[in-house]
Amino acid sequence: MGVELERKGSLLCLTLNREERLNALDTDMRTAIAEALNAASEDDEVRAVVLTGKGARAFCAGQDLHESQQLSPEAGDAWMDTWQRFFAAVSQCRKPIVAAVNGTAAGAGLQLALMADLRVAVPTARFLMAEINVGLPAIAGSYLLQTHLGQARMRELVLTGRVFTAEEASEWGLVQETRPPDQLLERAEAMALHLAEKPPVAMRLTLEMLRGMMRRGLSEAETAAVQYQSEAIATGEPQAQMARFFEARR
Repeated sequence: MGVELERKGSLLCLTLNREERLNALDTDMRTAIAEALNAASEDDEVRAVVLTGKGARAFCAGQDLHESQQLSPEAGDAWMDTWQRFFAAVSQCRKPIVAAVNGTAAGAGLQLALMADLRVAVPTARFLMAEINVGLPAIAGSYLLQTHLGQARMRELVLTGRVFTAEEASEWGLVQETRPPDQLLERAEAMALHLAEKPPVAMRLTLEMLRGMMRRGLSEAETAAVQYQSEAIATGEPQAQMARFFEARR
């Protein structure tokens, strides 16, 4: 299903494994991630989660454009429903999540990293909220970037769809540390283990409060995304943009 799961003591290591598609999220992969995190939330032996991507090129390139390009206008609501279940599982996970950003994090891949509690990245990592570039409004992404960076920076990144670097992300506090590729996962696991060793009740209650703060705004953003992204899909503009993207790549 495009996801590798490995238990390392009290840690659950979840690796996005679609390297040939830059670990882009299709429906099966989103479902697998949601199921794994929902299960981790209920497993007392899992105390923290490490999330990373396979390979050296990408953490997650966002939604799978091969899938979304094929969407019919009437499929927009059902497609958005799968995204809502995915966002709910990540943002309501009852265990702390450390993201090891091993490469590009774009669009929904950046959103996934932003929903983690801590982030460590390779110095060559690149980040972008890419929706505007493929004809889609960045609704949930706007909310998450605003939460982390404030209105001014969020507007710049969302409206331009520009790439920003690991160095910038570190300066802004978006990434806690940068590490070379051969040290990335080890450091992320150490950070997760540090969280796993905290008193479990205090961790659970603190996360419950933090998740609640995130969910209130994110739920509103998700509701708006259903409306705005479905409206965009119904116009055919995203499909046309994606077709041009694939044609340019060819």
